[in-house]
Amino acid sequence: MLFPNNGAPAMRAAGAAAGRLLARLLAPLLAPLPHRPGGRPGMAGAACFCAAAAVLAGCYGGPAGPQPGAASRTSVTGPSRAGPGTWQTENSGTRQRLYDVACLSALRCVAVGAAGTIVATANGGRTWRAQANPLRGSAQPLYQITCVAPSSCYVIARPDTIVVTHNGGATWSRHVLPVGVSGTSLTDQACLGAYTPGLTGRYALCRLGLLDIACVSARVCYAVSTAPQAYSASPVPRTPHAPPSSIWLTRDGGASWTRPSVPPGVACDGDCAPALLYPYPLEWVTCLSSGLCRAGGGQFLGCGHCGFAQAVLVTHGPGRSWACVASAVTCAAAPDVADCPATTRCYGIDSTNPFSEPDIFVLRSADGGAGWQQVGPNWSASVLNDIACPAALTCYLAGTHGTVARITNGTTLAAQRTPTARDLYGIACDGPATCYAAGDKGTILALR
Repeated sequence: MLFPNNGAPAMRAAGAAAGRLLARLLAPLLAPLPHRPGGRPGMAGAACFCAAAAVLAGCYGGPAGPQPGAASRTSVTGPSRAGPGTWQTENSGTRQRLYDVACLSALRCVAVGAAGTIVATANGGRTWRAQANPLRGSAQPLYQITCVAPSSCYVIARPDTIVVTHNGGATWSRHVLPVGVSGTSLTDQACLGAYTPGLTGRYALCRLGLLDIACVSARVCYAVSTAPQAYSASPVPRTPHAPPSSIWLTRDGGASWTRPSVPPGVACDGDCAPALLYPYPLEWVTCLSSGLCRAGGGQFLGCGHCGFAQAVLVTHGPGRSWACVASAVTCAAAPDVADCPATTRCYGIDSTNPFSEPDIFVLRSADGGAGWQQVGPNWSASVLNDIACPAALTCYLAGTHGTVARITNGTTLAAQRTPTARDLYGIACDGPATCYAAGDKGTILALR
């Protein structure tokens, strides 16, 4: 989620969003705002007016230096080939929703999904077979997966479980982490209303519990988790306390997990109380084999403050500390999902900013996540859910309505033609021309 900092897309799109933003933010002037059950109270109309003025007139202030011009709101459409390949539908052998996919090689990949479903291919996606695992047939959705050759995969089961194999799926072990979250539903409306404020009708998943996992090697991996307190609009306590967002580290292949320290809070990027820190969620993590890893996430603090609390954190190896990637007091603006395929190159998706709805922004960073710039025009044809970058200048994105898009040369965004209209939730690549996407009703697409 990004806001006016580092040339943030929300400011650049202010002209296109002005009418709907004013209508949304000035509504409290005309009617009282009730308490939302389980959420935060409404705020005074004057604060909302200030927020509208901030976005439309720049009263928050922008970054130093000239701002880029407003991006076009035209959606990206039309066919586009990905090198020599095209996207083809595979028979996954299941009708369960598949949330993610990862590969051990171009031929060996694993997809995971609802009801503890794991399906795997050993022949480049031409056939898929179900794999037995401790959660098969349970109510727990398998939400994220990462794999490391030759035979290790780590799977997140919502909300607090990591399932691990080191023999290509022949056997799996289960490990439960104390993340402070219960409930298995990814689409629970109470969760979405409380922790994705401001969105009206946009697809989203519940952002609580274990949310992502990435590995440095087959034995060393990091997972990120977020508890409800990470979405509080109140400053963090000044007394020592455990942050509601956590990073979990294993150095022994998942047998045990420790919790490295992370910054307890970040400064608000907006009209918030000065010199105070606010909680923030951690929603994604991405690692290189060198040990360089980044994690990030952000929240809209609501129009009691009309700002964001967001962070991109970095570590340079297991056992080393996690710190803000930027030295600025606000840490760094953060997309909702990201992948960093090189030391300085990162790409992400900003999809839950209520100030830019219905537009979504695809982003790139050339400084390791400290600053972000927009790639291509504003995206409004679908909701982009995941991104995978098999090379420093090449990424693929997957989203609703069968959407697949490609970034080439690090700056050009184009839609790909796909054979499905079903929603896609996860995407993974084993090279610039070998990728898989997974989604509703067991959908698996292969680029070949």
